[in-house]
Amino acid sequence: MNIATATVTSATSLSPQASAYRAILWGGLLCGVLDISAACIQAGLMSGASPGRVLQGVASGLLGRSSFEGGAATAALGLLMHFCVAFSWTVVFHLLSRRLPALPSQVLLVGPLYGLVVFCGMNYLTLPFLSWFRSLYLHTPIVWVGPMGWIQAVIHMFCVGLPIVFAARRWGA
Repeated sequence: MNIATATVTSATSLSPQASAYRAILWGGLLCGVLDISAACIQAGLMSGASPGRVLQGVASGLLGRSSFEGGAATAALGLLMHFCVAFSWTVVFHLLSRRLPALPSQVLLVGPLYGLVVFCGMNYLTLPFLSWFRSLYLHTPIVWVGPMGWIQAVIHMFCVGLPIVFAARRWGA
């Protein structure tokens, strides 16, 4: 048996559970890396913000404005939060694809559409909820700056939805 045959045999002999874990792992990693990279590039080009500042902005969802005074620690928290969100949306897609197995087969259609679903979920559920939740323990007013712009919608289509659906198709059961 040659190496190519062994690789194909081992890849196809994974249990459905192992395939699901692998699809979630790769989907979350791809989504997380591509999305934060695109956000950093966009923020750098539009306002000159550094990647650390972008990550501190993510952490501000929990810490409020004080996140921008926390240096590398709050940037690390922002990175952790970002990947938690990326993996959460990947798990949601995995659960949806178990109910609707045809979803991963249409990567170029479903990926951008799922990215828009994530975009709307972040804009109208996650971010307003974080603002409300943060007001409970920081005793600050509920402040939500409103939805992200169209550039973020495009980023979500291609850097969030597409890699998640691609990973479900490529590595899923």
